[in-house]
Amino acid sequence: MHHGEQPPDAVIRIRHRDDPVELVTEHDAVERAGAYPTLRLGAPIFGYAVDLGGGRWQVHELVEETPQAARDALAHRLRDRIAETADADLLAELTSVRTVLDWQKVDEVTVGGRRHRVIRADTFARFGPDGPEPPRPTDPDPRDADTSDSFLGGADLVADPAEPTGVGAAVLKVELLPARYPRAQVPADVYADSVAAVRSHPDGVLLPTRFAVAEQVGAGWHPTSRAVATPQEARDLITFEFRWLVPRLADPTEAEAAEYRRAADRIDATRTHEVTVLGRRFRITRVETLLRFSADGPEGPRPSDPDPEPPPEVHFARLRAEGRLPPHPHPPTPTPHPPRPGALIKKFGDDTSTLSAKTS
Repeated sequence: MHHGEQPPDAVIRIRHRDDPVELVTEHDAVERAGAYPTLRLGAPIFGYAVDLGGGRWQVHELVEETPQAARDALAHRLRDRIAETADADLLAELTSVRTVLDWQKVDEVTVGGRRHRVIRADTFARFGPDGPEPPRPTDPDPRDADTSDSFLGGADLVADPAEPTGVGAAVLKVELLPARYPRAQVPADVYADSVAAVRSHPDGVLLPTRFAVAEQVGAGWHPTSRAVATPQEARDLITFEFRWLVPRLADPTEAEAAEYRRAADRIDATRTHEVTVLGRRFRITRVETLLRFSADGPEGPRPSDPDPEPPPEVHFARLRAEGRLPPHPHPPTPTPHPPRPGALIKKFGDDTSTLSAKTS
């Protein structure tokens, strides 16, 4: 990860509290920053957010790997609202906007007077001499992971860059806001977009920490799982792999399969953050997430972000043209713009003031 100059107009407000738990958490953050001093960018994640006004945005489904998957998640939510509403005007607006999302790659729509935007967030992990940072003692880690909050805090996560943070989070924001991809390690368009994003979206919100499984491969570490809400959920991913996936997919000998089962049992018994089995070393790692902001709200997809999937109706139309799906009984008419004037459709990238990018 490369750091440029501090972004313009980045104001970070700090909250001072005498809460003993927060003081210990801040102490952990300072210690870990020294032990794991290098921050590395990971792949971006995508979701959507709803403008609540006053610079506040409610974040949803920020777990997708591509912008189109986030558009599909937004369209699914609009379908749910269609089934729930009895308001004829809102129903017409929802139906119109959903049709646009089914046919086009649009990244912002307005429904019921509120903007709904497809958003992009950067992910980071700290590294030290011994590899990626494991969970901290102060990280919430309930044994029954199913009862823990999602990393987005359910439907109540509201991102507001003006909201004060603790000292540790403020220091981390200072590190992350100027971060961009190293020029030599990514394509030119990815690098250019990451540099532009630092200036076009100079503020940001740190989202709750997540956890993923990484495996040491040679001198490096490769992620082997999605990021989840708690260390225990990450342990469950490892034990599921060892007990169920390895025996079915890796074709181990009976002795090797037994070693994986014993390793899973050790993880359950000790709740360790690291395990080695048959020469393979796995570690649960912390993943930080930064949602960049401008005065207009959170960052949307960048032009260089991979976005290979077509909208669903375009995909279905291709399959029908190839004879791989039966003809549609009532062919829908693609709607280039919603017929209702109240529904705003905006495609990021059409506005030259919106600067953007991708990871590798």
